[in-house]
Amino acid sequence: MNGKIHVAIIDDGVNAGFLNTQLLYNVEIAHGDVEDGRTLNHGTLCAAIVQTYFPDAIISSVKIMNHRKGNAAQLCAALDWCVKHGVQVANISLGSINYRDRGMLREAVNNAAMAGLIMVCAAQNGGLLTYPASFANVIGVRCDHSGILTAGQYTYDAEKAFSSGIDFTAFAKHELVGAAGEAVQCPNSNSYATPLITAHICKVLQQSMPVPSIEQLKHILHKYSYLPIQDTIIPVMRYGHPDWIRRAYVFIEDCAISSKAPYYFQTQCEAQLPGDKIAAIFEQAILREREQQDTALEGGQRVYDLTDTIVLLGEMEPVSLQEVEQLASRYGKHVVYISKNQRHIPALNFSSCYLRWWQQEGGLFMTREETIAIEDSRIPLICIYYDKDIDIIYFLHELRGQFARDGYQSWIAVDQSAAVLHDMEYTLPSNASNGLQELLYNAGTMAYNAYTDIAILCVEATNITHCTKERVLLDVDIELSILVKAETERIYISIRTEQGYLKEGVLSNLNVGDIGGIYTYLEQLLVD
Repeated sequence: MNGKIHVAIIDDGVNAGFLNTQLLYNVEIAHGDVEDGRTLNHGTLCAAIVQTYFPDAIISSVKIMNHRKGNAAQLCAALDWCVKHGVQVANISLGSINYRDRGMLREAVNNAAMAGLIMVCAAQNGGLLTYPASFANVIGVRCDHSGILTAGQYTYDAEKAFSSGIDFTAFAKHELVGAAGEAVQCPNSNSYATPLITAHICKVLQQSMPVPSIEQLKHILHKYSYLPIQDTIIPVMRYGHPDWIRRAYVFIEDCAISSKAPYYFQTQCEAQLPGDKIAAIFEQAILREREQQDTALEGGQRVYDLTDTIVLLGEMEPVSLQEVEQLASRYGKHVVYISKNQRHIPALNFSSCYLRWWQQEGGLFMTREETIAIEDSRIPLICIYYDKDIDIIYFLHELRGQFARDGYQSWIAVDQSAAVLHDMEYTLPSNASNGLQELLYNAGTMAYNAYTDIAILCVEATNITHCTKERVLLDVDIELSILVKAETERIYISIRTEQGYLKEGVLSNLNVGDIGGIYTYLEQLLVD
């Protein structure tokens, strides 16, 4: 691809007078005061940074903010506008730290990414999780606080990329010169680091044919970064959460048990079958999808609803995994492998296709120095202990819905890796880390960073029985036990609080009504 690159500045508007150029489009999704050409607002500075480092940019302004305020719906509308108007790169030096916005923004981002839009997004300056910057289908950016980087430089941060989705750290204190010769010094902010990465991406696009995928872009940017990591395969393939899935094939190995909770993504098909049959069934499904795509294209339709990921649930033999891996590589599909014990390292040819392979590894864990004391986070923390025979993911899905209907957003971590398919976090079983208390510190910090209303940590009861017998855990507001008594096949519920309140009950099953009753008790305890 040669020539000009179309860049949209999704922000609070761009004043073309400072840039001494014409905007291709000047769109207002958020209507407000009209700024004069002399005003150096946020969006104008971002556009000027892109133009400084990449003069061949064709700039469009998509205004979604007034007085530094906007909302997630406006950002989603802006992304849709970009797709429909041929924008190649969207610079988004803004975002939401509101957990409520996560699902809406993820869907909009994944739809835009499937349509080919490249999104470069700023992290929040205070270190909180930011949407869309933390998503896999965008390039997340923060500014350099070390003082090591100089004008035009950036570096790749493997740990930040895994833990928060922020891929690159970039120089932000740019010296800009306006059309009238006026000099401007940008402050050190994530907002002004982001357009530098946007400019570097434009340079890559100008020299590339065909257009690189988001994974290819990350690899290329890494290659030309300051002090690149000297690994054969750089760790941009590692993601803390597989949040990129729009549409997936879900194959469940015969002996595996899946939850009846809905997935956060669409499914093209879902089947339970022996592990050694999965590759053959997968290839048949892919070929059917391709036939449908060809038919649509012949009819003049553009197809966006393609399957992007294969989800494997259950323990699979290495040979069967390799067969699936080879097919995924051939047909360009990402893979999410959910198993309790088995690890599979994809071959080099898989990563050379810039595909993502996700499986459980560290879960949420951080050093004690990185954690925030639970009492300092001021977020109510519920710790749930469950029996292995309980469909705990379904229980949590329904409980989350009850909280949401009353206006509360809950952040949930579970010691089952399948939780990531249902918009929850995966955490290591407590006996595989430094104990339950450490998990609680981690959960409190993660919930604080996610800016949510309630934190729920859920672990299998067999892993923590010794803890609950000894004492009430520090800084836990409510402990809830959900256990099945084998001799009666009934479900025993107990709720206790830090203040010593205790309630017990027996249920025949956990239907929606029963879960609603449990929620009512929890909500009353939290409010009181």
